[in-house]
Parts: sequence; C-alpha cells; structure tokens
Amino acid sequence: MTSGVMFMLAMLLALALPALAQPLRFGADTPRVSLDGRQAHYADATGALSFETVSQPAFVRAHFRPLPEARSLGYDTRAHWFRVVLDPAAGAPERVVLTVGTPELEAVDVWVQQPDGGFREYAMGYHRPYGNRPLRTRLFALPTDVFPGMQLYIRVRTTNALNVHTTLWQVDAYTAYETRSNFYRGGYFGILLIAVTFYLILGGRLRDGVMLAYAGYVASQLLFHLGTNGYLPVLLGEESQWYTDALPRIGWLGGSMCIALMWDGLLRLKQRHPRIHRLFLFVVFFNLAFLPFALMPWLVGAWLLYAVKLANALNALVFFTGMGLLLLKWRQSRRGELMVYFVAFFIPMLGTAINSAMNLGLLSWNAATANFHQAATLVHVLVMSYGLALRLRQLQRDKADAEQDAALATRRAQEQRRFVAMLSHEFGNPLAAIDRAAQLLQLKLPELPPAEAQRLAQIRGNATTLAGFVDHFLMTEALDHGALALSRRPCAVREVLEGAMRAQGEAAQPRLRLLACVDGGFDLDPTLLGAALGNLLANALRYSPADSAVELRASRDARGLRIRVTDHGPGLSAEELEKLGTPYFRAASSLGKKGSGLGYHFTRRIVQAHGGTLTARSPRGSGLEVEIVLPE
Repeated sequence: MTSGVMFMLAMLLALALPALAQPLRFGADTPRVSLDGRQAHYADATGALSFETVSQPAFVRAHFRPLPEARSLGYDTRAHWFRVVLDPAAGAPERVVLTVGTPELEAVDVWVQQPDGGFREYAMGYHRPYGNRPLRTRLFALPTDVFPGMQLYIRVRTTNALNVHTTLWQVDAYTAYETRSNFYRGGYFGILLIAVTFYLILGGRLRDGVMLAYAGYVASQLLFHLGTNGYLPVLLGEESQWYTDALPRIGWLGGSMCIALMWDGLLRLKQRHPRIHRLFLFVVFFNLAFLPFALMPWLVGAWLLYAVKLANALNALVFFTGMGLLLLKWRQSRRGELMVYFVAFFIPMLGTAINSAMNLGLLSWNAATANFHQAATLVHVLVMSYGLALRLRQLQRDKADAEQDAALATRRAQEQRRFVAMLSHEFGNPLAAIDRAAQLLQLKLPELPPAEAQRLAQIRGNATTLAGFVDHFLMTEALDHGALALSRRPCAVREVLEGAMRAQGEAAQPRLRLLACVDGGFDLDPTLLGAALGNLLANALRYSPADSAVELRASRDARGLRIRVTDHGPGLSAEELEKLGTPYFRAASSLGKKGSGLGYHFTRRIVQAHGGTLTARSPRGSGLEVEIVLPE
C-alpha cells in the first residue's frame, strides 16, 4: 500500500515538472512555436540575484516552478526569471528569431546558451535605448542559433502587467509576420489619426467643445496604443527613451481630462447639474497636476502611486457617472444619438474590463484577449462617429431653428420699436399742449387755492416726466440706428459740467458739488453729453438722501477725459450692477420713486457714440460712483 502511494506521488511529481524534465522540440516544418506553457518560473523578491546564481542546477531544481499556460502573472515589481530548454528536431533551421513580449515591459534581460556552453546576454526593454536591441523592431527580438539541450533564461522587471510571452520564429516567418502586423496596425493607427484630425477641424469650425474633447480622447488612445504595441521607439529612433516614457503618460492624462470635458459638454452639466459639473472640473485639474511628473519622470516617488490610484478612482467615477446620466437622459428624451453614445462607450468599457482581467491573470493570454482592447477602440470610434454625425445634424437643425427664431424676434422687435416710436412721437404734441395749458392756468389764476395750485403743478410735473421719457426713447432709438450724428466741437469742460448742474433746477443746487475740473477744452457734443450728465445727476439726486451731496469731478490723463458722478445713497448690489443699463431695469432702491429705467441706458449709448466707456462702481455702504471715460 505504501509503495503504491509512493509510486503515484512520484508519477505526479514527474508530470508536475514538464518544463524542467522535458525539452521543447522545434522542427523544420514549424514556422513558429510558442514557449508559453513550457516555461519554468521563479520570482526574486530581492531583485539582487545574479544570473550565475539563478542558473545553477541545484537552484533551478529547488526554486523554478512550471507555468502551465499562457497567463499573466499580474502586477508585481519583483524580478521574475523564466527558463526553457530547446531541443530542435533533425533538419530544423539552425538560425531562428526569439521574441519576448509584450512590448511595454520596461527591462528584459535574456541569456542565450552558446554551443560552447557559455551564455550571451542581451539587455532590452521599453525604458532602455532602442539601439540596444539586436533587431530594430517593435518587439524585443534577437537572432540566435539553436542546438539540442539549449537553455534560455529571461529576467523581467516591470511596473506593467507581467505578460511575458516568448516565441521562436523561423527567420522568413518572422519577417512575414511583422510585415502583416505592421500593415494591419498601420491601418488601425491611420484610422485613429484621421479621426483626430477630422474632429479637431470640425470641432474648431463649429466651436463645439464636445467634438474637440473627443478628438483629444482619440489622440490619447492613439498614443496609448502606439506605446503598448511598441511603435514609439521605432518612430522616434535612437533618442526616444524620454519620449517613449512621457508620451503614453501624457496620453493617459489627456484621455482622462478629455473624457471628463466631453461628458460635461455632452450632458450640459453646468446648466443641469452644477455640482457634478464642479466635480468633473476638479477631476480635470487633478489630472492636470500630474503633468509635471509625466514630463519629468525622475520626480516620481513611491508616494505618487497613492495619488495615481486616487486619480484612477476619480476617473472611473467620472466615466460611470457620465454613463449613468447619459442613460437617464436617453430614458427621458428617447433621442437616438444618446443611445448611440452609450453603446459606443460601453464597447471600450468591455474592452478595458477584458484587458484588465487578462493583465491580472484572470483570463488566459491569446490572440482574442490580447487584441480585444485595441479592436474595441476601433469599433468605438466607428460607432461614436455615427453618433457625432447625428449630433452634427441636430446642431444644424438647432442652428437653423435659432436663426429662424432670431429673425422672427428681430422683425417683431423692429415692428415694436417702430410702433412705440410712432406712439412716442404722437405723444409729444399732446404732452406739450397739456403743459402749456397748465402753465396758462397758473398765469391767469394766480390766486388759486393751494390745493388746486398743487394739482396744476403735479400736472405740469407729470407731463414733463412723460415728455422726458419720450425724448429719451426717441433719442436712444436714433442713436441705435445711426439716425442721430454727433456734432463734435472743442468745448470748455467746465462749461459743460456747470450747464448740466444748472439744468437740475434751483432746488438741487445746494446739493451739487463740483469738486475738481480740468481746465481747457475737449472735442465732444455738448448737447448730448450734457443730456447724459443730466441723467446721471438726476439719478444721483433722486436715489440718495435729500441732505446728502452729489459730487462731480473731471480730470484728464493718458486715456482721455474722465468725468465721475458720486452720490452717497444706498448703492447697488453686485447683481444689480450687472443689470444696470438694461432698458427698463430699476433697482430695489428705486421703488416708490419716479423713473423710466432708460436713463442709464441712454447715457451709455451717448458715451459709446463718443467712443468712450461708462463704468459704475458701488463700494458697500458708499453709494454709487459712475465714471465716463472719453478718449482723445
């Protein structure tokens, strides 16, 4: 019984060590043979063991274990050793090409046994000079002679996934494979490059941030796959070490930022979900903070890995939040392009999931799993192109509708202005007649009782206010349509200011203060500028306490003539300052007081007709200061 058990254990042990006990056969009729599943593996936790130590027979028997299938070893920063024994069949080619991949492994050292029993070392890797490669291809490839019992040792150090796949090729077969591979991948990269160029041009012409952001996302995928497929060192040549490291990092950062900006614009988060909009912007700037480390990799430390993990989590949150909101928006509107977007981004999400599962060793490495992510990106671009074509059609429809609505609104506004202008013009004569009649009554009946005399004064005051409103409206319309030309001439600044002050009436004079005035003249229209100053002074008098002063100042500097009107009233809030100048807008402090809401607008149009600017400032608790600046 005991001997039977021992025999079974011995058989199981023999079957468990095929890579150590059974060499690999390679024949003349075999274009290529994969070494995956036939390698023995050892992980050096210290990373300090030398080849001389690792290659000792006793060490091999004690530490190397077979890898039964082609599967990633996950993410591990230890030094990983691989060993395989070759046994070519009779008639097999003596010269072959050995490839070790994948192309993004940072450090790959290969020891190839020579016929004299010694070993020849090759130092390759994504972070090593491209010129060190025995064959200048995208893969880590080297030509070698094979002979019975030949041993290969491979040491890999990488921060990427440990996808270490080795293959022996006949020379002609390898040349043909690389030719086909470069052709297909060249077409793939060409499609991505065309998509980037197309969306950059189209987004720029349409000023569409979504298309520009998507162009950036596709560009990031282009950089990423150029790196993972090993083409950056080939394209950039001998001095490529910094670029091959920096460009994929920039692609990763750019892709994360562009996808957040694309979701933000596509879903109109700023208007519909302001908090999520701020979160997306935070993620954009958080990723942007990594740019110096992408450009200067020597700044990277172990602490940065925690920040990178946080960035990955935030980027995933942005992606799934965008997908969720997109699905919710589709359910509400049932717009077809929204579902196209959802499907388009579900495809690369599935590709990323399969690629991650493969890199973690959950799925075996084969042609399907190795290329699924790249194929998913291509399908995504094609589907997304259809979705963006639908978006472009919708933008054109929206633009046409907006132009039609704007034309209709313009026609209605013009008709309304013409009607109001006509009405205002017709109001002018009756108002003048009412004022004259009231004035005649005051002259002919000087002995009227106080109550009736006050009513006559109110009639004249209301008629004057309404007449001023009509004059302001008609003059503003004339300025807007160029029907009223400026009559510039050299004028004494002091005379213009004093005239505007006198126009406010005798009752207002004790409150008005001309604190400073520049001497000399200035080219301006005295009538229009006097009317503008009159509006500012009237507003300052009306909306400030009756016992407070209204100050007027005039100075001259390099920008031109500056005129400031300052009151000591309640002032305006920031929101009211933004709306100041909008026709018919009146602030909260104007409640219960006469006014049309056109005075400031009228003043601004006069100042603009002079080529100047009108600025209002209201320091808290310090009233309102309005400044006119007229250029020389």
